[in-house]
Amino acid sequence: MSTLEKLYPLHQACMDGNLAKVQELVEELATPDDIVALDSDNRTPLHWAVSFQREEIVTYLLSFMKEIDLDKLKDDSEWTPVHIAASVGNLFILTQLYDREIKPDLNLQTKQGTTALHLSVAKKHLSVCKFLIDNGASVRLKDQKGQLPLHRAASIGSMTLVELLCTQGKSPVNVRDKQGWTPLFHALAEGHGDIALLLVNKYDADVQLEDNAGKKPADVALNEQVKKFFLQNLA
Repeated sequence: MSTLEKLYPLHQACMDGNLAKVQELVEELATPDDIVALDSDNRTPLHWAVSFQREEIVTYLLSFMKEIDLDKLKDDSEWTPVHIAASVGNLFILTQLYDREIKPDLNLQTKQGTTALHLSVAKKHLSVCKFLIDNGASVRLKDQKGQLPLHRAASIGSMTLVELLCTQGKSPVNVRDKQGWTPLFHALAEGHGDIALLLVNKYDADVQLEDNAGKKPADVALNEQVKKFFLQNLA
């Protein structure tokens, strides 16, 4: 038996996906509150079940957690199970976590200022992003870098997510992050000329805004080819 299993057997069983063992251990708990016991990372068994996408175990654990506010289950990085579900992109689990009498706050931020929407956008989890926005997740919250989810969508070059955030979420497009970059800067810097044109031609991103170094978006383009493509195709 590993040290982890000796110290935190329920946590380990959740990682392993051993539903029978989880059920056995839960039945042996001294008090109902023990189901949210913390390990050395300040994670509960639910954190690990979500992280390893153990769907049956998540459903089982939640059946004993109806009076528990999931927003209070924060690990050392202040991630809740909702943040993890958004990051791994499991819509079934996220729905299970949300469809509760005590609903979690979808706009809760981690130590880095990231929301569930930031995390799901960064991993291109489209269905999760739609769910979050449909249920009130804000597109206007900034992380510690001063970035909106749209900054991330532009950086990774996802046209679908940019359109979702701008059209359905009504994201602002000219918000500067801490280095003075708008999503347009990020799109061009990563070589996503098509995303840059979408931001300008459809959503009115400002091509004249300057960053903290006095540069305009076209000045930070990945290379001359991207810059030329962008400038030649502006509406």
